[in-house]
Amino acid sequence: MSGAFKKWAVTVALMAGFSCGQAALAQSDAYPSREVKIICAFPAGSGADIWVRFFAEQARPLLKQPVLVENRVGASGLMATTAAAKAKADGYTLFMHSPTSLAANYFMFKDRPVDPSKEMVTIASLFKFTFYLTVAANKPWKDVKELIADLRIKGDKASFATTAPPGQLMGALFKDILQLKALEVTYRTGPDTVNDYLSGAIDYGFHDGVFALAQQRAGNLRVLGIGSKERLSSHPEIPTLNEMGVTGLDVPGFFGVLAPNGTPQPVVEKLNAVFREVVATPAAQEFIIRSGGEPLGLSSTDAQKRFLDSFDEWGRLIKLAKIEPKG
Repeated sequence: MSGAFKKWAVTVALMAGFSCGQAALAQSDAYPSREVKIICAFPAGSGADIWVRFFAEQARPLLKQPVLVENRVGASGLMATTAAAKAKADGYTLFMHSPTSLAANYFMFKDRPVDPSKEMVTIASLFKFTFYLTVAANKPWKDVKELIADLRIKGDKASFATTAPPGQLMGALFKDILQLKALEVTYRTGPDTVNDYLSGAIDYGFHDGVFALAQQRAGNLRVLGIGSKERLSSHPEIPTLNEMGVTGLDVPGFFGVLAPNGTPQPVVEKLNAVFREVVATPAAQEFIIRSGGEPLGLSSTDAQKRFLDSFDEWGRLIKLAKIEPKG
């Protein structure tokens, strides 16, 4: 190959790279030029749906475009996850969800239409959270030890409520660690459980902070503990289950914004900046704390790393809980 040809080839390659870079920057500058859709895997009015709609509304003025929430409910979130993963990777279809719940679904079900760890990318984090152990406020149990004592007496006549994978995992670990015989009853949403709590049809349950804390404020439920190894700074008065004798129970989670893998990096960074700005606002900080979480505004790189790390960790936890894949 002649020296002149080599120089020409290098020049062409550099110009091509420059053109691609310019195109990506132009795409970032132009984005978004139309409405952005956020897929929500949860029923309207549920705790997680409230999370999604709050952050969608907060992001709208920063994106300067309409932000629509589309509820796709079914198959424990697999329908929504599949739709989001298979969407065009252009930043106009996002998925607001708990990446830790995506990991739970992947390991808890035999039917795996997508692998979120390979087909999706976490572009922003919003907050850390865990699930809450709750009982009816009209029950006498004031702490976890009192509840456990009665559950041992009831044996297989005891029952507990779950509505989402983190609660199911937490419930399975709770049973396994304490060697309980309680029956799990799965509900579609948190509000569907209230009457059964108050009537005594179920003894306890595991719920997200939006539902658990709201029902405690309403006088329907009592929160006995949380499923993380450390107390939340947002609610330091609530003890961990570890403290109360359920040694080794730690089911951490975080809520974030995901997109199909292959979404242009300039678009990813623009969205990350938008949601980090949202998380930093007083309104979002107050909302997150009231919902039982802790603000978590990470870079896109750190958010994706946390997703992948938690994916592996939840695989380990589900094996530890002896949960057999369903379906």
